[in-house]
Amino acid sequence: MSDTYTQDDQRLKPVPLDLYSWTPLPTSNSKEDTVKICIIPTSTLTVPVKEFSAFAKGDEREDSPCWSFLIEKGDEAILWDMGLREDPQNAPKPIVDGPLKEFIPHPGPGPVSPLKEHGFDFGKLKLVVFSHQHFDHTLPSPAPSILLGPGSLESMRPGFPKDVNSAWPASWLKKYHFVELPDKDTTGLWTSEVGSQPPTSTSGIQRKWNKVGCFDRGVDWFGDGSLWFLDAPGHCPGHIMALCRVTAQPDTYILLGGDASHHQGLYLPVPTEQEDLRSPIPVIDGNPQLALNPELATYTIGQLTRMSKEDNIMAILAHEGQVDGVVDKYPGDLSLWQEKGWKAKKEEDVKRQADARKNTTRG
Repeated sequence: MSDTYTQDDQRLKPVPLDLYSWTPLPTSNSKEDTVKICIIPTSTLTVPVKEFSAFAKGDEREDSPCWSFLIEKGDEAILWDMGLREDPQNAPKPIVDGPLKEFIPHPGPGPVSPLKEHGFDFGKLKLVVFSHQHFDHTLPSPAPSILLGPGSLESMRPGFPKDVNSAWPASWLKKYHFVELPDKDTTGLWTSEVGSQPPTSTSGIQRKWNKVGCFDRGVDWFGDGSLWFLDAPGHCPGHIMALCRVTAQPDTYILLGGDASHHQGLYLPVPTEQEDLRSPIPVIDGNPQLALNPELATYTIGQLTRMSKEDNIMAILAHEGQVDGVVDKYPGDLSLWQEKGWKAKKEEDVKRQADARKNTTRG
């Protein structure tokens, strides 16, 4: 089929939820089978909304946060995404001359400064995880190892300036120790370095790909169901999500969506049997926006929707501004999101906008 798309292209139509198979989430065995998650503001990008949503009006722009997340379990911690670097002008030339011309950067302190300010013990930090390797997620890392999704390194190497078209600094490839999740065809227990990569929290963890929820590939990182890294391709090679159990008995979860979707309107509102008001991926001049594999990205966006259908799961995107002013930021945490009604509150605007479009169409 053609690589040129139209906005009403059937290949980009939001996927009906009944097309996703479902593997029940393992239930917790004890109250300790959880992680604590904190959301940390790092920086902001001023973005053209038309690249995020097919329902954008004209050339409107909005400020889009770059969130980082601290994931803690006992005396071990993980940082999920790092945000925009403090010196974006020193990024590789393809970034400076490309995305940063359209997405206006407003650098912030990143997650490290607020962690230091509140006395975080960096000896606990065992791992940094990038949902993917793009410039607004990969501030220089304070951890000994960086975990990436499957196939990420191939798309990053050899780095800039060895490859003048690369968006990744070659110096960072030398400076940091990268570990990748295995590719999708890997079966059985992981025997490579990633199989024993800290943090492990408990001994005897046996890591492998398993089906979980509507995902074909997820790894139970701690072995107790409290943290899953999920293969979620489409936006770019190696894109992953994280499913985090934040309360146990009853079990509730936060789904860290990364850049699987760049706008609430792509994965919300959750459709009913009568109507589906989600936006397709926006198309400009025949090109779907912000998705290297548009059809796969469309399927992955639908996974966000399917997970959000569950009352005990709240999704948060890497750039989801609607959580700002709704959830508690670091040093507060997200554990009591369900009790505090944060999911419904952060979805109020997208539902109101969807209803307005529906009424306009009927009118």
